[in-house]
Amino acid sequence: MPILFSIRRLAAVFLLGLVCPLGNTAARAEAWPSRPVTLIVSFEPGGSTDISARAVAQALAVELKQAVVVENRAGAGGRIGTRAAALAKPDGYTLLWGSGSSLTAAPAIYPNQEHVATLVPVSLGATQAFVFVTNPGLGVRTVQEFVALAKREPGKLNFASAGAGSSNHLLGEIFLAATGAPVVHVPYKGAVMAKDAVIRGEAQLMDEVSSPLIGALRAGQLVPLFMTGERRDPAFPDIPTAAEAGLPEMTIQGFFGLLAPAGTPPEIVARLNGAMRTALASETVARTFGNLGFTTVYSTPGQMAARIAEGRATYDRIVKARQIRVD
Repeated sequence: MPILFSIRRLAAVFLLGLVCPLGNTAARAEAWPSRPVTLIVSFEPGGSTDISARAVAQALAVELKQAVVVENRAGAGGRIGTRAAALAKPDGYTLLWGSGSSLTAAPAIYPNQEHVATLVPVSLGATQAFVFVTNPGLGVRTVQEFVALAKREPGKLNFASAGAGSSNHLLGEIFLAATGAPVVHVPYKGAVMAKDAVIRGEAQLMDEVSSPLIGALRAGQLVPLFMTGERRDPAFPDIPTAAEAGLPEMTIQGFFGLLAPAGTPPEIVARLNGAMRTALASETVARTFGNLGFTTVYSTPGQMAARIAEGRATYDRIVKARQIRVD
């Protein structure tokens, strides 16, 4: 009997060893998250990516029952933070709040961006139209007036962007190609610095999604020329759309969303997607996004992947057409 008992016991231990790896995987997925989650934002505080990330992080923390800590890793037009997120340990504790700029514009113009394609889409979070603005001291109020002035004084007006290869740089290139305006591109270290340059009159044109510009627009520090949405923004009903301004090809929206490093367990990605659905429907996000002109957009991972692919194709075309190069 003792020998038979020992054999049975060994057999039980062996079988337990076979099933434990699967059991442990399921247990880990169920236990996640057991500590705070870091949400990387690859742009500076106060910009549109940061503003939208903080609203979503607050709502996700409630849903996940863990703190979601926003970490700004700005620099190189969003490429530094995006790379850090892509190469992070795929355990669900380091995520990226990505933007169209770093996910679609940067890969179209910069080399060594293969890591961007490895990121796992979780869900879109928001979209927002871009607004083209100028300095009030320039004395123009419409696209036609701005272009006419630029052509009278070729090379004297500056176009500010958040950095070479950023989405607002490439969108500006689309504008210059469509209008023939001879304006000089000047890259800055982020959209906030670009905005301040236009307010000071150091630059005369920029485009950015509307949320970081709302205060300056309402204070009269910036003059809007047009917005790139399909319809007028209820918060700014007097600003014409791109189509109304004679630029229908510029009906392009910025987007933001959640991504994870390659290799993140599918169970965690699925749970994050469900958490995003609930978070985006929360009162916190609705209030913040509504006040700042974001449109809330939940999606499946596949729908987000399609949106990224579409954006990359758009910017690939303009980079080739304009022969844009960066050093």
